[in-house]
Amino acid sequence: MSDQSHLESVVEGSNQPDYSAVDLPSKDRREYSYLERRAELLQLIEEAGEPAALNQTQLADDYGVSQQQISKDLDRLAGHIHNRMIDRDRRAFIVESVVRRSIRGLLDEEKYRKAAQTATEYDEWITEFHDIDELHARLDRLETEEELPEGTE
Repeated sequence: MSDQSHLESVVEGSNQPDYSAVDLPSKDRREYSYLERRAELLQLIEEAGEPAALNQTQLADDYGVSQQQISKDLDRLAGHIHNRMIDRDRRAFIVESVVRRSIRGLLDEEKYRKAAQTATEYDEWITEFHDIDELHARLDRLETEEELPEGTE
């Protein structure tokens, strides 16, 4: 996959690539583009649980780049993660996916009470999520009203 096709997969509202959507090629790591390297680094971080668990010197050797380059890649990935975290719609999508999978797993294990509890907690979360969206809409309307000159409602 070319760098250009990777650039077509960007985080909405940003010009940053969506590293989690990059397909990793079956070639030597030393031949990876920066997008492929960062995508794999993101996977490694997710598996390890935190960036500090990675050995930057070893990774630099594995990818045939400097340790400073790996550090720069991790900084870029931190920005990518930040963008994912501030996008409420994307977070809601992730939460829903995880909850649905969790409930399916619990049902497969015949843990019906735990599945019901998880569904109930998710329903409460959705209600709160919706309430917050309504609150934001109300605040936006109030701010718009404040900006209008008197008598022009």
